[in-house]
Amino acid sequence: MSQEERCAELLQIGVQHKRNGDLEQALNYYGQAFNEYPLNKDIYKNCAKIYMSVGQPDHAMRNLLTYSQMTINNGSVNMESYDFAVPFYDWSGKLNEQIIVQKNIAITAVSQNLNLAKVIADLNLTFQAGFCYILKYRNSLTSLQIPANLLNNYIKSLLGQATDGPSLADTNGAPMVRAIGLSYLLVNFITNPNLPIEELIDAYLNEQFEIDSF
Repeated sequence: MSQEERCAELLQIGVQHKRNGDLEQALNYYGQAFNEYPLNKDIYKNCAKIYMSVGQPDHAMRNLLTYSQMTINNGSVNMESYDFAVPFYDWSGKLNEQIIVQKNIAITAVSQNLNLAKVIADLNLTFQAGFCYILKYRNSLTSLQIPANLLNNYIKSLLGQATDGPSLADTNGAPMVRAIGLSYLLVNFITNPNLPIEELIDAYLNEQFEIDSF
């Protein structure tokens, strides 16, 4: 069995533990998968879901950034996916008077680095980044009023558990959360294009890497 295959196997064991509610064991197996083959980007996506569910948005965001960077660095750009995704962002949405997300943030970023279109096209990724922002700054977001059941049901969906109603991702506020999340990702990317991916992984996951707001 190759390292890649063993990594995938360990990830699946971790996912099963997550669905059974044993988050500590899930993270344990994700860690084993990381040690086996750290270039599997699904490791970071799965870790982020657990960190969001237990209220650790900085840890979640570091993993989402790692997943995003590996998405950027691999594969070709599918502009059809990008064009499909853009209308699902609410570029006029705002969390308060200071935080207003403009469409030109994304358009300018993509014009400078076409591979960023792959991040914008991943609606789950940008929503999760926006959710991290809400978790971290919700006490200062005075105009944001989200019923607790919408937050809790989204957390359940991250863990692969059944929900008892709609989640935040099912509401008309989801496009705004995605736009916030995209901006949150963009301001935290490491912009050295010559840095090897292994060094980027280490940089993002290091607790010394402080997550910036915008």
